[in-house]
Amino acid sequence: MKKSSSSGSLHGESSKHHHQGPHGNAIETNLRKKYGKMGKVIGSGAGGTVRLITRESDHKTFAIKQFRKRKPSESERTYVKKITSEYCLGSTLHHPNIIETLDIIQEGDSFYEIMEFAKYELFSSVMSGAMVRDEIACCFRGIVDGVAYLHEMGVAHRDLKLDNCVMNERGIVKIIDFGCSMVYQLPFEKQIQMAKGVSGSDPYIAPEVFTTEEHDPRLADVWSLGIIFVCMTLCRFPWKLAKTGCDADPSFEAYANSSGAGKARLLKLMPRESRPILGRMLEVDPAKRVQMKDVLEDEWVKGIEVCTLQAMCLYHPHHLGEDPNCVSNPNPKPRFHQQSAYVKDEVVRGVEVESSEDEEVLSVTTASFTSVQMAVAPVH
Repeated sequence: MKKSSSSGSLHGESSKHHHQGPHGNAIETNLRKKYGKMGKVIGSGAGGTVRLITRESDHKTFAIKQFRKRKPSESERTYVKKITSEYCLGSTLHHPNIIETLDIIQEGDSFYEIMEFAKYELFSSVMSGAMVRDEIACCFRGIVDGVAYLHEMGVAHRDLKLDNCVMNERGIVKIIDFGCSMVYQLPFEKQIQMAKGVSGSDPYIAPEVFTTEEHDPRLADVWSLGIIFVCMTLCRFPWKLAKTGCDADPSFEAYANSSGAGKARLLKLMPRESRPILGRMLEVDPAKRVQMKDVLEDEWVKGIEVCTLQAMCLYHPHHLGEDPNCVSNPNPKPRFHQQSAYVKDEVVRGVEVESSEDEEVLSVTTASFTSVQMAVAPVH
C-alpha cells in the first residue's frame, strides 16, 4: 500500500479518496463520515489503542483500533505490511467465537481497524469471583471452539489469555487481538511452518517457547488454553513463568518434576471430569501434548453445555464483567442430578472436593502456588 495524504479504506465504499487540507484539519474526515466520532478508550497496548465508535446512521457501536505510529527504525514498507497482514488475517476469519474484523481506513499516516464490539471482558468476569462451574466450562468451550477453528484455517493465535477474550451481552466468548498470530499452513501446503521467538504473555507461554529455537505454534496454543482454564477455575495463575533451570519458577519446577506429584496436585484442584484432557493439554513435553482435535474429542469437552448465538443454555448464568450483579440469565433452571459419588457435597470455585485427602491437597497446593497479578504485559 502506497502512503498517501488522502483517506481511504482497503475495501468497500471507503476506498474513495478525499483531499486533505494543508494543515491536516481533515484527519479522520473519511472515518467520521462513515462511522462517526471516536469515543472513549477501552484498551491499549504495544500494537495500538482501541476506542469505541458509534455510527450515526444506525447508532451501532464498534470497536476501533488505531494502530501505533511507525517506529523511527521501521521502514514504511515493513510497517504497512504488519498492519495490512493483521487486517487481512482478521477479515478472513468468520466464527461465532472470533471477533469480526470489518474494515480498515487510512487517514494520512494513521490506520484504523473497525471491529465488532463485545462489551464485557472475560478477565473481569473471572476476577469478580462470581462465576460458577457450568459457566466456566461454557466459556472454556467457546474459546476451545474458536481456537479449533483458527487451527482449521492454518492460523495460530500465539497470545491466548483471558485478556484476549471478550463476551457479548449473551455471555458468548469471542477471541480478539491477532497481532501476534501467524499462518503456519496454507491450504495447498502439507508441511507445518514452525514458530520462532517468544510470543505471548508470561504465565500463559508454553515451556518449549523459552527453550527451543523453534516450536509448533499449535501446541503452544493448546498449552495456553489449559492455563486459561486453570485461571478461570482458581482465579490465579499456577506460576509466573513455565521455566526450569537457572532462572526457574519454583512453582513450575514443582509441576514439571519427573515424579509427577506436582502435576497431580494441580489437577486435583480441577473438576474431576476435566482432569484427563487438562493433564494432556498441560504436558511439559510438547511431543506428548494433545492437539485441538483431541481436545474436541474428549468426553468432558463434548458434554459441555455451551451457549450459542441461537440459544442460551437454560441451566447456568453468565456474569458479565466485574459487577457480580450484571448477569445474563440470572435465574437458571435448577438441575436434578443423580446421587453424587463424592464424599462431601462441597464445591470450591467449581472444584468438587472428593475426600478429606483432597481438602488437604487443596489447602496445601493453593498456598504453595505463586500468587500473580492477572494482568501481565505481553512479551514483545
